[in-house]
Amino acid sequence: MGPVDRRGALLCFTAASLSAALGVALAARHYPGGFDWAYTVISRLASNRRNPDGAAWLSGSLLVAVVLAWPTVEYLRRAMRSEGGRPRIPLLGLRMGLLAGAVLALEGLFALDLSPLGRKAHEAVAVVAFLGFYVGVLGLQAYRVRRLGASLLPALLVALPLVAVGLSQVALYFDQRDLGWVNTEWREMGIPLYLSFAFWQWLAVAGISIGLGHLVWSAKAPGEAPSHPTPSRHLDRAR
Repeated sequence: MGPVDRRGALLCFTAASLSAALGVALAARHYPGGFDWAYTVISRLASNRRNPDGAAWLSGSLLVAVVLAWPTVEYLRRAMRSEGGRPRIPLLGLRMGLLAGAVLALEGLFALDLSPLGRKAHEAVAVVAFLGFYVGVLGLQAYRVRRLGASLLPALLVALPLVAVGLSQVALYFDQRDLGWVNTEWREMGIPLYLSFAFWQWLAVAGISIGLGHLVWSAKAPGEAPSHPTPSRHLDRAR
């Protein structure tokens, strides 16, 4: 299959997003005792130990999403290159995020054990996936702001949850509460929602998804018309 055009990239991104959303919904539906998204981190949905009947749904859907999303990265590479730039690090981050996501999906789908690769192999792969997507999406958004004068709002939407995670965890540290890792008991203890890592983690995933979708929607690969007429075209029409 050859490189996708803008329409194909949008279709791939939409299908990948729907696949991931469906997997989350099905995994949450099978989560023992019901899933409290505000105080439960994403990884528990994909855990075969904590979610034996639902983990495969999320892992399988994420693997499908990775396959569908890969062509969008190639499309963004061609689009950025046509705009005169080569943001290698953000594009490498996206690829690393997708590959790490595929490893996590395979781990959950086939109940693999990554511990032979290292004591904290699972956590390390999860961090690579998370940071890869953040570096990729935020880096490309910043590139468009700096080089093309694009709107700063999408970049802020992506960055805000990450900043909030840091501030909330710092607040917990200085408050010296012996709470342990975030869980549903926090709700019963009256811990505010804005201090929950899980809450901001879910918003971070949403922000990354929206930011990536905006990049695909607004980008223009060689030989394609831009998503909106440029100011110069408006002037030409007025003349």
